Amino acid sequence: MRKFKPRERKSGLRDAKLIIIAAEGAKTEKRYFSDLAVNEQYRNPKVHVEILDRLQAEHSAPEYVIQMLDEFRQTYSLGEQDELWLVIDLDRWGSGKLSDISTQCIQKSYLLAVSNPGFEIWLLLHVASLEEYTLEQLEQLSQPGKPNDARTPLEIELMKRAGSYNKSNLNTADYLPSVDLAINRARAIDVNPEHRWTNHIGTRVYLLVESIIRSSRPTNAR
Repeated sequence: MRKFKPRERKSGLRDAKLIIIAAEGAKTEKRYFSDLAVNEQYRNPKVHVEILDRLQAEHSAPEYVIQMLDEFRQTYSLGEQDELWLVIDLDRWGSGKLSDISTQCIQKSYLLAVSNPGFEIWLLLHVASLEEYTLEQLEQLSQPGKPNDARTPLEIELMKRAGSYNKSNLNTADYLPSVDLAINRARAIDVNPEHRWTNHIGTRVYLLVESIIRSSRPTNAR
């Protein structure tokens, strides 16, 4: 883990809320949140965002990702206003694994942003409304794809709607102009916000994004 020195006032008090993000994806999520945090339209001087790097690419399972947050909290002194976020997908792990991870997050006061089926649904909401799709089409978008397919149905749809999609080198210019629109769309389809994650196609990433750009702490990100 690279060294991190929180910005401090002369009084010794930190000047910004710290948001720490540990994501299952190694590149897409990191690029999105890094660019969002410095974007002129959304940059929030009251918030400092730190996206943790995985030490090994194969360590993408939720228990490894949550361990990254554990190690950061053990290394650095955090304030009551600071937030530690776990960003993971439902499609790879299923409800059983996520139930255990969610319980750990509650116990450790970590915030959880789950996407169903994956982070790409959050990106799609920047360029399309799910109201445009039939139930059958949404079901197809939720499928993981065949073993030999290079892309999932959701990734293919994202390429069509955004014009391009490279998960290793995300072009955030395709998405950042529409962040507020994506937030509104994600909230509208989050019909059971009291649940720990959405059981139908959707995402809780909007709660994390709101916390970054508006400084308000979310109430249903567990």
